[in-house]
Amino acid sequence: MDLFCHKLPKIELHAHLNGSLSKLTLKQLGCLENSISQYQSVKAIGLKDAFALFKVAHEATSNTKNLYIATQNVIEEFAKDNVVYLELRTTPRSEEGMSEDDYIETVIKAIRENRFDGILVKLILSLDRRRSREEQTETLDRIIRFKNSFPDLIRGVDLSGDPAKGDFFRDIFEKARENGLKTAIHCAEIQNDAEVKNILEFKPDRLGHGTFIHTNPELWALYKQLNIPVECCLTSNVICLTANSYAEHHVQEWIKEKLPFCLATDDKGVFNTSLSEEFLHIHKASKLNELELWTISYKSIEYSFASAEEKNFLRFSLEKWKIKNIKDNE
Repeated sequence: MDLFCHKLPKIELHAHLNGSLSKLTLKQLGCLENSISQYQSVKAIGLKDAFALFKVAHEATSNTKNLYIATQNVIEEFAKDNVVYLELRTTPRSEEGMSEDDYIETVIKAIRENRFDGILVKLILSLDRRRSREEQTETLDRIIRFKNSFPDLIRGVDLSGDPAKGDFFRDIFEKARENGLKTAIHCAEIQNDAEVKNILEFKPDRLGHGTFIHTNPELWALYKQLNIPVECCLTSNVICLTANSYAEHHVQEWIKEKLPFCLATDDKGVFNTSLSEEFLHIHKASKLNELELWTISYKSIEYSFASAEEKNFLRFSLEKWKIKNIKDNE
């Protein structure tokens, strides 16, 4: 099953650029061995400690040269894992000698100059929930400006960052939606029922994590009525201790209720995982067969922010792969 999960054409819809930097990339970008060793020692940590680890990657991509290399390397690694469609997300930021515009332009350039033909890459730009309403609005205006110049590439906007800090400003995301941006919002990564209800009532195109929705009967009923696809990040949740184990992960509720979800890595570098490994985890935890694993990947196409033509191409590719690789009796 390891080989099947690797060869399966996969759809990745929740991958943070900086959190996806592998140890090899960190080394290439000049990170010190003691910094890289922090990644290697990650087994089980709290969510707060996980966010502290991201500082390593942020320091590695604090200039346009390193950011360009990092973006290309991340795409290459996903492509080698047989990810055929990747939505890469990142928060525009400024550093000494690099403006937010420079940051976005560099990531766009790296994606457009991607060396791998077998992977289709789109960009989701994030708002940092720790920033003020004014700062988030300013970032959104910048995202809209770039989206208007690169509508085929910049497909959506996210709200990310430490879930214990900051707020969800619904009017900002209404503005994003009015300007043609899809919305994929981190939601219920921690217990915060009031915010979760506000986000659900906004009805984003997708939800990130959704860990604590089902624990509140009122929110669970509302969610099932809305039927919003959830990006499930198994290893991330297990390592961050928001899920007890793969077998007890909240994705089991989605499987049982036949609700829409996709599998994702979240931060494959920090959590030392791959999308193939995430499929293997759900196979072992839920006893899913090859056809059921393929179906998860196939259904993820519909939840993506790809164009209608791109979705049709991806469906055709996965259906063709299924005919060749999955037995009729599955």
